[in-house]
Amino acid sequence: MLNLPTFFIELFESNLHLILTFTTFSILGNYAREGLAGLSNYKPSYVASGSVLWSNLTASLIMGIMQELHAEPGWFPPELTPLFVGVTTGFCGCLSSFSSMMLEIFNHSTNFASNPNHYKWPNNGYGIMEFLSVLFVHLLVSMGALIFGRQMGSEIIVRYCSVIMVDDNSTNDSSTNSQMAPFAGCGEDKDQLPAEEQLEPPKRYPKPWIQKTIHYVDVLSYLLAIPLIILIIVLAAYYNNHSRADWTLPPLFGIIGGFTRFYVSNALNAKNKHFPIGTFVCNIVATLILAILTMVQRGVRPGFLSPVVHSSVACLVTSGLMNGFCGSLSTISTFINEGYKLPFLDTLSYYFSTVFVSYCLVVITLGAYGWSRGLMEPVC
Repeated sequence: MLNLPTFFIELFESNLHLILTFTTFSILGNYAREGLAGLSNYKPSYVASGSVLWSNLTASLIMGIMQELHAEPGWFPPELTPLFVGVTTGFCGCLSSFSSMMLEIFNHSTNFASNPNHYKWPNNGYGIMEFLSVLFVHLLVSMGALIFGRQMGSEIIVRYCSVIMVDDNSTNDSSTNSQMAPFAGCGEDKDQLPAEEQLEPPKRYPKPWIQKTIHYVDVLSYLLAIPLIILIIVLAAYYNNHSRADWTLPPLFGIIGGFTRFYVSNALNAKNKHFPIGTFVCNIVATLILAILTMVQRGVRPGFLSPVVHSSVACLVTSGLMNGFCGSLSTISTFINEGYKLPFLDTLSYYFSTVFVSYCLVVITLGAYGWSRGLMEPVC
């Protein structure tokens, strides 16, 4: 019989480096998302205030860069795997948010009177145009950012910040000596390399100062995890104001959401190589929870002129769950990266299924309550 306490203790001890590094980057990802939302909150802004478009774009861009760096043998060796996972699944996954995108699609396509962007359409059929507008802009901008990031990683970072490991075959010794030579030339063609180097692609390693920087970031990331958690808990207990909804509670809930997504994806994604089940489940569940939390935060109580959550403290905690847990449990950067790697027809099936099921769940929960009871602005 499985002893759960012992199982979790052994799991923690064997993955301590990964857990601490992932924790730090999930906290930073939540802060980066909130920071980008604050920077884009001005009028008149080209991207509507409150949109997660900037966050999804940035996360997909970084994800693309990291994928190209990871493809080179020397940038993220096995001992730096926790750092790679922390930046991609942790930081990028928490910076981007699929559930927030689906809530945006719902708000724009239904055009509730309580929506800050509410305006009168020529007819309700224009909700379809809004649905497609938000969906295509988010997905195509994120996919474009991923492709651009991959090109930036391979054509700029790897090209100009790498050295090549060259085999010295000029001597008659039986042993093979290796030396580090600067990575010269821009986009060397494989046919221009010597015949002995055509047998295997050249191995590109980061320059020494970059390699040291990467190792320093790795050490710093797992050393900061515990102090950051303690600091956030103290601030959340001390400041009883709107900062709980934006800066203190979301990162704490985001750690839970990020780890849940990480372990669910690891457990389920490998079961079907044509459909990432783990990411699909996380995005669906996060969207459903976000719709329910939005319903209780903005839904009108029967017989009252106040929302279901009418306490300021409860409203702030609900916002922390929405921004932190749901935002980190769902992801666009991984969602886009998985679609990029799949065959095109599999990508279409994966994207359509995820968006269709998620939107239906939002309509069934938040939409049904809003149309029957009404929605209003939250008290916090």
